Amino acid sequence: MIHLKTQKIIITTDFSETSLLAIKHGAFLAQFTKGEVYLVHIITKHWEKFNVFEPSISLDNIEKASHAVETKLEDLANDIRKEYGVNVTTVVNSGNPTTEIVHFAKEIKADLIVMGTHGYSAWEDLTIGSNALKVITKSPCPVLTMSQYAQNLGYHKIILPIDTSEHSRHKVTLTIELAKQFTAQIFAVGLLTSDEGSKKPAMEVMLHQVETAATKAGIVCKTELYENVKNRAIETVKYCEKVGGDLISIMTDQDAELSGFFIGNYALQTIHHSKVPVLSVKPEEHPENVSYTMLSGT
Repeated sequence: MIHLKTQKIIITTDFSETSLLAIKHGAFLAQFTKGEVYLVHIITKHWEKFNVFEPSISLDNIEKASHAVETKLEDLANDIRKEYGVNVTTVVNSGNPTTEIVHFAKEIKADLIVMGTHGYSAWEDLTIGSNALKVITKSPCPVLTMSQYAQNLGYHKIILPIDTSEHSRHKVTLTIELAKQFTAQIFAVGLLTSDEGSKKPAMEVMLHQVETAATKAGIVCKTELYENVKNRAIETVKYCEKVGGDLISIMTDQDAELSGFFIGNYALQTIHHSKVPVLSVKPEEHPENVSYTMLSGT
């Protein structure tokens, strides 16, 4: 069963506007839950083309780039320490962003990675943020991502989408624990497609189980069932907007890497369309002692 921990929070930054917003979310979460922050930047070959510093700095080689980044990163760290009162460690490495971030997360046994979903606007191949998607797939811990629209800090209404696939149950405990920390409400929404009409009774049972588990933890949980859903991701985002949600908790597809995609189509679309942060949780490979017999997937 996956539990929520926030003692060690990695925040990745490329100094873009969205990654600076991710710093605010990650630092706020660390402050609220008494965690510590690891502020990470990975130097890549893109530094040869793009210079994010003002005033402009000439980056002739990796050593100069590293020194410039360390200075910039330490300035951000000082701002975080002042505003949020949390411990911050700065980390600068070079290489493939996904490989380095995932390796570092495993090395320090990170509890959470926080990152923006968009890179520099000039990078046409980062329309959604390929590095973010790769990290979500390979990360050993949950990943919290947000777009430029996720301006509000704090989570009071957490959206918990449920479908009939195998993995939805894995995120229930973690989501309840997060809701408890923020004294938030959970909005569990069941999503059935047009060919899943026969599964309605089972879905109603699943939603009742989620509500019961949340109630036992002292969390207010509201449930709703959507039938004849054409696109689960779009319906999830619409439901979030309808109830005023400020966080969506989803599962990634553990078979995504084998299928050639970064993450499953549902997760990809939800992250792309959501205007609030999305918490992506990787399914357990061998879940044990799980009381929710059918809670899974989205």
